[in-house]
Amino acid sequence: MLVGAGAVALALGMGAGTAHAATPAWRVTQTTNLPGDDLINDLTVASTGSTWAVGERSISGKPGPIVQHLSGTTWKNVKLPASWSMQLKVVDASSSKNVWAFGEDGSIVRWNGKKWTSSKFTGGFHPTDAEALSASDVWAVGGGTARHWNGKKWASVKLPAQVGTVHAVSAKNIWAAGSIGGTKAAVIHWNGKSWKVAKTVTLPKQSDDESTSFADITVSGKNVWAVGSQSWSCGEEGDDVCYKPLALRLTGTKSKSFVATKGTGYTKVAADGSGGVWVLQGAWNAAIVHVTGDTFTSAAAPRPAGHDINLSTLENRTGTKTVWSAGGSFPDGDPDDPTGNGVFLRAG
Repeated sequence: MLVGAGAVALALGMGAGTAHAATPAWRVTQTTNLPGDDLINDLTVASTGSTWAVGERSISGKPGPIVQHLSGTTWKNVKLPASWSMQLKVVDASSSKNVWAFGEDGSIVRWNGKKWTSSKFTGGFHPTDAEALSASDVWAVGGGTARHWNGKKWASVKLPAQVGTVHAVSAKNIWAAGSIGGTKAAVIHWNGKSWKVAKTVTLPKQSDDESTSFADITVSGKNVWAVGSQSWSCGEEGDDVCYKPLALRLTGTKSKSFVATKGTGYTKVAADGSGGVWVLQGAWNAAIVHVTGDTFTSAAAPRPAGHDINLSTLENRTGTKTVWSAGGSFPDGDPDDPTGNGVFLRAG
């Protein structure tokens, strides 16, 4: 199946340009082992190398946030104000003195190198991704609008698509992705003055309730990569969900779409430091896919012995081959009231 000019259809396990092999270098490096249940939702690596992760925890039913910082090779818990109860979903940092995290309830928390402060978005804005370029240039996206921080206040910016993910190369070169109308996957671009649609992908219709969208975006070398899926209700009772994983590569004015005919959707993408990308396929016991050129090589993500994992994030340290993934680790077999712990994976 071809999707637009220059498109290539990839059926994982069947299609041309697809391979199955041991995914190199990935390993579990640490679990959090904090009291109660805890989960890592996002992590970031600043251009300076400062590396942070955020998430949520529950102790005796009381919710709260998690912030962890990488010290050497060890993730260490960061002390936060005891009164904070927000669950943190998104984090980004430009340095160890400019760290921003966001909660599902619109909460904003910030570390300036000396202290933590908190505030909240008004108007029901709930960011799903963010980019902190400096202390006076921060973007948060979620739906059809973004919020931009200029060092003094947040301004609302209308977007030409519904987006959930953003990746900045510079203040005048920012990419975001999502969908238009729910059935057309879209990539948009900020040139320092305005947001414009850069590329859309429409797949053959599967059902009346289908949805096609990009879930994540990154830049690797000269290529912009966006990943996501087409999904729709299926099965005899219509209570299952079927997917066609979707990836898009933009190189200047040229583009190529890759559509797999089976498997869960692509959820995250990050540069591999060698011109290719790593892609998460699914979240629960996800596959990790390595893309080099037009070749997709897939393998199961490693996990702690006797545990299932749910991976939520994928992040490259710019200029290196180091890539992090994180999420939650749960006892295998889903016993009653399992205790979850945050888990970190690394390649490179």
